Amino acid sequence: MNKNKKLRRSATNRVISGVLGGISNYFGWNSTLVRILYVILAFTPAIDVVAIIAYIIMMFTIPLDNPGVGSPFDQLKSTFTGGTSTDKSRKVIHDVEEKDVHDDQKRGQ
Repeated sequence: MNKNKKLRRSATNRVISGVLGGISNYFGWNSTLVRILYVILAFTPAIDVVAIIAYIIMMFTIPLDNPGVGSPFDQLKSTFTGGTSTDKSRKVIHDVEEKDVHDDQKRGQ
C-alpha cells in the first residue's frame, strides 16, 4: 500500500455518499464486494446499529476526493430534486410582446 495514499470518499464510485467506494479505492478492493459486506454487517443483529452509525460518521468526517461537489447534505438534496440548487435559476425573457388571447375571439378569427 502506498504511504501517500489518503482515505477519501469517492465522487465517482458512489451510491449514497461515496464512503464505501472510497474505502474500496483505498484498499484496492472491489467496490461491489465492499458494499455486499457492509449490507451483511448492517443486517447482522448484534452490530447493525453500530454499522449504520459508523457509516454516518464516516460520511461527515472523511473528505471528498473532489471538493467541488459539495457537502453530504447538498448531495442528498440533489439526489432527491434531480439537480443542484444552482441549476434551477430563474430565466428572464426579453423583448416579448404580450397578446390578449381573447382579441382573436372578438374579431371573429
